[in-house]
Amino acid sequence: MSSALPKVVVLPDAGTENPFQYELVRYLRKHGMTVTVGKKYTLGSTFQALKAHHPEVLYYDWVHSFIIGKSLLWSWIKSLVFMAEILWAKSIQGVRIVHTLHNLQNHAGVWLSLEKHVYGFFLRRCDSIRVYSETTKQQAIRRFGLKPEVVLVIQDLPYHAYYPNDSTKSESREKLGVDRAAFVFLFFGEIKPYKGLHQLLKAYSALGSLNTCLVIAGKSYDADYWESLLAESKNIPTIQWHHRFIEDADVQYFFNAADVVVLPFVRIDHSGSVDLAMSFGKPIITLRTEGTLRLLSHQQELLFDNTLYPLIECLKIAQEMNLLAIGKKNFEIADTTNYQDIVRIFEA
Repeated sequence: MSSALPKVVVLPDAGTENPFQYELVRYLRKHGMTVTVGKKYTLGSTFQALKAHHPEVLYYDWVHSFIIGKSLLWSWIKSLVFMAEILWAKSIQGVRIVHTLHNLQNHAGVWLSLEKHVYGFFLRRCDSIRVYSETTKQQAIRRFGLKPEVVLVIQDLPYHAYYPNDSTKSESREKLGVDRAAFVFLFFGEIKPYKGLHQLLKAYSALGSLNTCLVIAGKSYDADYWESLLAESKNIPTIQWHHRFIEDADVQYFFNAADVVVLPFVRIDHSGSVDLAMSFGKPIITLRTEGTLRLLSHQQELLFDNTLYPLIECLKIAQEMNLLAIGKKNFEIADTTNYQDIVRIFEA
């Protein structure tokens, strides 16, 4: 087989709820590569993938699930197995390892010392590491002792080729039962504590604006967290919950119904939700970081910092801005990034 057209196994399977991975798989196949999405096991996912598929390249998205368990002991067991798998793949099988570094640490913030050592062990054995910004690249190099030439800044594929998008704003609002005249804020994505939903509910409640609507679309798999959100929002009639996995065909209705997307992260290195909103041409209210400021500098008034410029100020000012111009710029950025370069890190 030509080294330019490697056989690739992707780990772990992120499932249909995360289109990032499936869009990448489709793109690599379009360029002639044989790509298989490997199964995720409690232990030994890499061993199983090597045995079943004999790949030339192992591509990993999120590896924190191979390191972090429900207890420190279980985390150690998972980590030791994962390190053994990486050594076997590299030293015995001679497989190239490619990785997208989405976040420098796990979102839950647990077992960070162990994770740092194991994740560093993994990263230093990668042949290519893709990150989303120069800031993250430099942080990763310093934190994990990486060779700079291994770490490449490559953006995501734009999502507008993945999702249907032929509904108008009025059609989308009618579909969702949203007032056509309302100013609509949208949160979209799986509902997790690090995404700042409690902060959003408090800010929206304090906003007190007339004729606004907050649409929250996505599912929580933490029953206690979900109940706490419901309790906090029960007295706010202009919040519309869509507590479910949003099928691909329905994604367009939420984004096309919205005036602005709100992603109130507590901490973030990179978010596919930001990329998705940009692909739908939407302005984005989100946490101000070096990465988001560089990507969204043209709409920096919509970036909050939880100190001098809190989330509620972004919710207020969004209603006064030229959102169509901002959305158009966001779409242009999503459509003209260097995502084509993703192919070369597999072909090297």
